Amino acid sequence: MTTPQFDLWLDGANTPAAVRFERHSPFDGTLAGTFADGGEQDAAAAVGSARRAFDDGPWPSSPARRRFEILTETARLLTANADLLAERMVRESGKPVTLALGEVAASARCLEYYAGLALAVEGSAVSERNPGALGLILREPVGVAALITAWNFPLLGVVCKLAPALAAGCTVVAKPSHLCPGPTMLLAQLLGTAGLPGGVFNVVTSQREQGAVVGQHFASSRAVDKIAFTGSTATGQAVMRAAAGNAKRVALELGGKSANIVFPDAPLADAARTAISAFTFNSGQQCSAGSRLLLHRDIHDEFLALLVEHAGKQVLGDPAEAATTMGPLISRRQHERVLGYLDLGRAEAKLVTGGGSHGNFVEPTVFDGVDNSSRLAQEEIFGPVLSVIPFTTEQEAVALANDSAYGLAGGVWTGSMDTAFRVVRGVRTGKMFVNCYNTAGLDDMPHGGYKESGTGREFGHAGLEEFQELKTVQILLR
Repeated sequence: MTTPQFDLWLDGANTPAAVRFERHSPFDGTLAGTFADGGEQDAAAAVGSARRAFDDGPWPSSPARRRFEILTETARLLTANADLLAERMVRESGKPVTLALGEVAASARCLEYYAGLALAVEGSAVSERNPGALGLILREPVGVAALITAWNFPLLGVVCKLAPALAAGCTVVAKPSHLCPGPTMLLAQLLGTAGLPGGVFNVVTSQREQGAVVGQHFASSRAVDKIAFTGSTATGQAVMRAAAGNAKRVALELGGKSANIVFPDAPLADAARTAISAFTFNSGQQCSAGSRLLLHRDIHDEFLALLVEHAGKQVLGDPAEAATTMGPLISRRQHERVLGYLDLGRAEAKLVTGGGSHGNFVEPTVFDGVDNSSRLAQEEIFGPVLSVIPFTTEQEAVALANDSAYGLAGGVWTGSMDTAFRVVRGVRTGKMFVNCYNTAGLDDMPHGGYKESGTGREFGHAGLEEFQELKTVQILLR
């Protein structure tokens, strides 16, 4: 199999860099691709290209219909190239192919959604407050947006930022994670094929050492008007500090330690099956994972038995095989980090199932009797590790759920809608699931967190507003 080589994407074209880096598969160590190792000079070139495209180019003033057409055509091209995009994710990140194909489909739907919103952007008028005056409220693109994206959802993670930015009329620079940059590079090429003008979307790839330099340049550049970041809370805080120099708008999608709460009147079989996927989806490498299971004492033993049963049904294997449900962790470094938490869990809680590992794989692992104040319950592990925490009352469950620095997601399982809504209102998170987790099949609802889980929102109308400025106009009538 030929190893793909990717350059930078500047001014609508492939642009070589002086230095390159390699990405190897976390599954079998084979070479997955080589990429341009961009530095600060390349970051400056990307920002300059986007700045010129915004200040002097056609995109910010293009008709809404034109933005709709390009976003729609890009969605079509993603669907037509789904196998190619999924193969990139499989080889670079170890994501199982079924999950990768699902991510491509979700990315295409996201592009279509924002294509529709591009046609629906409207301001408003203040016409009756003073008969001698007229007020206008206009929505305008924020300007140049910089996107710094993560490896766990390497296509959807950039599309959910890029699609609203383009729909609003912004121009964009992006730095994907060095652990899985290929999908972003393919997306850039497909956008060019769809007719996006040069300079509107620019991509700088770089490995770990240079990546911080590129990200720092994006965050601190006075030519950048908005930065949207996905990653760890510590790095997000560094981005916010760098962005403070010119008070640019900042959106941060950060970590989580979400509580999935199960009451005795819940549909236990469904709850147990979903509790497994809530913390093993993408091998636990998702910020909104239901990694704390708050379990009512009355159903504790019965529910743990169901958990063990469903955990045993997970298939760890070759991510290119359709039957695989869990791939390897993204890197040896992440694998070793997760193993450290397994050692911690064995010392302070009861291992119920899992705990084994081979290569970069870690089995679905459940610890029972976890103290909510412990590191196992408070720190984001980013691996398939579940902390089971018992509770007795509804009030105790809400208090435990809120006893966290994070506030990204959460779930509640109960047959009582009264209980469900009290818990939903009581838990301070950006999103909650009732009798489901991760999704109820409702696309395009806003996503984002409270507390140290970040600022701003992605998806939905709120996602578009992140890339818009409001301008008011007062007209005195004569």
